Amino acid sequence: MQVVLGHLGERIPFDMWRIDNLMNKLPVKLPAKKRVSEYLRNNFHLTTSGQFHDTPFHCALAEMGPSRIMFSVDYPYEEMAPAAAWFNKTELSDADRTRIGRTNAIKLFKLDLG
Repeated sequence: MQVVLGHLGERIPFDMWRIDNLMNKLPVKLPAKKRVSEYLRNNFHLTTSGQFHDTPFHCALAEMGPSRIMFSVDYPYEEMAPAAAWFNKTELSDADRTRIGRTNAIKLFKLDLG
């Protein structure tokens, strides 16, 4: 199953280390085969929706990787022009900008856009 979380993952990527660390300290072990962070990186995708600030974006990018993030705006709460201006300026390789801005969504949602 694949799940899409908006707003750069609702702060979950910022707590991934802590979640794993605390889960390891539980007195009762859960029957999970992987760490929580591994499930997040394999089964979740994030959108930028409403989060157009470099620091949290690059933290989420570092935790999840460029293949797990998609550009989105969160209309009507945010506007396309400033969101697009931020996305065009933020530090990314051309390949990652294309992934995040286009091809990740095409692949995930199986869109016939080529």
